[in-house]
Amino acid sequence: MKSGRAVAVKKLASNREGNNTDNSFQAEILTLGKIRHRNIVKLYGFIYHQGSNLLLYEYMARGSLGELLHGSDSSTLQWETRFKIALGAAEGLSYLHHDCKPRIVHRDIKSNNILLDENFEAHVGDFGLAKVIDLPQSKSMSAVAGSYGYIAPEYAYTMKVTEKCNIYSYGVVLLELLTGKAPVQPIDQGGDLVTWVRNFIRNSNNTLNPEILDDKLDLSEGLAVEHMITVLKIALLCTNMSPFDRPPMRQVVVMLVESRERARSYDSSPPSEHSSHNENES
Repeated sequence: MKSGRAVAVKKLASNREGNNTDNSFQAEILTLGKIRHRNIVKLYGFIYHQGSNLLLYEYMARGSLGELLHGSDSSTLQWETRFKIALGAAEGLSYLHHDCKPRIVHRDIKSNNILLDENFEAHVGDFGLAKVIDLPQSKSMSAVAGSYGYIAPEYAYTMKVTEKCNIYSYGVVLLELLTGKAPVQPIDQGGDLVTWVRNFIRNSNNTLNPEILDDKLDLSEGLAVEHMITVLKIALLCTNMSPFDRPPMRQVVVMLVESRERARSYDSSPPSEHSSHNENES
């Protein structure tokens, strides 16, 4: 922009004649434009230009989590950074679910929609718009909201995206951060990441062992690995087959913060406490 600020522009093609800024679209844009949260991508505004709506967003220098995590340079994402991203995304979603008026249910939570600034701070992007942008060429697709591998099992028979569907999708993102694996898996391994993880745990005598974790992570530090396993338990809660058994997003944030505090306090406790703690556990 003239001010020197870089913005991201998303172009939405339109088949309609004339101005494609109908009332519901404008109302939605106005709602999204008012949202200000450090973990939500800011929508600055939109312009109708030559048959297209151009949405102007805050620019995210490091792109999407999905690209970073599954690209060739994923080794830059060590556990501390991955956890920071997980917590930031959870706080953004918690804001949308609990503190936003009107509340917004994101229809497509996935690692490609979690965008990162230069400091690896997570920002949830692309929310809400799927409800109102029903362009003629996308009508056949608008019946399904969400991306394969992230869609909660109950969606198949309700066809409604709820907060509980969002929590399931977020749980899949947590599993991606922990295992380094993509949400879609080969059919012979379950077809999706949640099934793959459940099969892995079942084949490990129902124990959560570090072999499930991404080998690009530094797994030599025992306390860090313990923290990863705790976050894995949270991911399993979020991806529970029953929507009623998934924790609300606000509770997910609390559990993640508590897991970090536990890891930090344990890390700073004297060695003698570590040994007695381990003896007590055994």
